[in-house]
Amino acid sequence: MRALILSLACVLSLSAQESPLPKPTAHHLALKEQAGTWIAVAKMYMDPSKPPVVSKGTEINTLVSGGLWLKSEMRAEMMGQTFEGHGLFGYDTHQNAHVGSWVDNGGTWMAVSKGTCTKDCREMTLFFDGYDEAGKPLTFKEVHTQPDHDHRFAAMFVKGKDGAFVKLMEMEYTRAK
Repeated sequence: MRALILSLACVLSLSAQESPLPKPTAHHLALKEQAGTWIAVAKMYMDPSKPPVVSKGTEINTLVSGGLWLKSEMRAEMMGQTFEGHGLFGYDTHQNAHVGSWVDNGGTWMAVSKGTCTKDCREMTLFFDGYDEAGKPLTFKEVHTQPDHDHRFAAMFVKGKDGAFVKLMEMEYTRAK
């Protein structure tokens, strides 16, 4: 309800000032490359002494709000269970940063990420705080690359006690044809 009231107040404020809605920047336009349906293969490094656990799924990304945001919907089979995740990603011109939010059925907390991009936003690094299974706070890093129109890669790392980041997961995405 609060979000609806804030949204309405923003629209009314914009209308009263007769200012135009924001136009997508180059950072927003780069999100177009991620729009579409993707086949995902995840490798999760649960135990360093064992091979990674491999899961497969589908991610559907849709541009929303005039191309300012990318809505992401993920469904996969992970360790014999259905995984479902939802995200919203974009570029905040006030913070000069890529920002995002992610929730899934693997936890009760929301990941709120912030980061930068390079190479025409084909490489992006995001950081967010979260928790382990026992509720202990952790810092995560995600690195995303998109070498071409039909392929994307992502890796997630967790910050260890020594300050070094350790890889938890890698994802390989191929655009569905």
